[in-house]
Amino acid sequence: MTGLQLAALTGLMLATSVLCAVWWLAPTVPALGPALDRLTGVPTAPALLGGVDAQDRVGAWVARWVPRWVWMTPVKELALLRRTEASFYGEKLILAAIGLVAPPLLSTLFNVFGLRFPIAVPLIASLVGAVGLFVLPNLDIHGKAKAARLEFNHVLTGFIDLVALERRAGSGPRQALENAARVGRGQWVFDRLAEGFTQSSVDGRPPWDVLRAMGDELALPELDDLANIMALAEQQTMPVYQTLREHNRALRVALLTDEQARANAASERLTIPATMLAIVFIAILLGPSLMTLMSNT
Repeated sequence: MTGLQLAALTGLMLATSVLCAVWWLAPTVPALGPALDRLTGVPTAPALLGGVDAQDRVGAWVARWVPRWVWMTPVKELALLRRTEASFYGEKLILAAIGLVAPPLLSTLFNVFGLRFPIAVPLIASLVGAVGLFVLPNLDIHGKAKAARLEFNHVLTGFIDLVALERRAGSGPRQALENAARVGRGQWVFDRLAEGFTQSSVDGRPPWDVLRAMGDELALPELDDLANIMALAEQQTMPVYQTLREHNRALRVALLTDEQARANAASERLTIPATMLAIVFIAILLGPSLMTLMSNT
């Protein structure tokens, strides 16, 4: 194979890697299946859907042959972000393939221009890149889920205030929860709560059971406290306006304390670059004097 043919083959493989990376970064069209599942409560068969993403198909196919523990699936985080496990598996597989193929391609390209590496270098880089990019979606999912839980808790304080006002106006526990969720339609937290309450009215479950199930599914213990308060209000027909306000005040204090802790941690991290800069500046000032002193001695 001539050098020109080798360069053309390397360029083709690099273009394929770039295309895969752009495909992963580009926004995708929302799947119709999860939307139908939320409306009907009955999972839709994937074979009936024509708009399934190729990433989902790849992930679903590979998941049949690879043990579940290999994927390190963050189930609750995926449920919170409304992502399917098949899409998550497909993303990990595509990124791992890019990490596996990119180092040999780059090594081949460098060889064309006369820069040669030992065979162990691209081999080790491929293994490290494949493992690193395979784990990267987990880190991304955990970060997004953490931000989503924080947003959920902030919005939940407003929802609890609305529930308290509904109860003070004389609404029953179920009606108070449903009316409060209906007020904020269009915001994803209110939409998630409204979907759960709508489904509970269809299958006959109390809405506080929906809150408990949602809190367990999404790792949101704050929903359990609200569910307990509303269940107690239904069982004992007690006014819970003041109880809800006190609970909401405690939740806001906890969120504020968490925000202050994160702000303090960020401030401490900012001192590290300033300290390093001061050390470098002192070394520049004292370096010539120390070198002169050491040379004289």
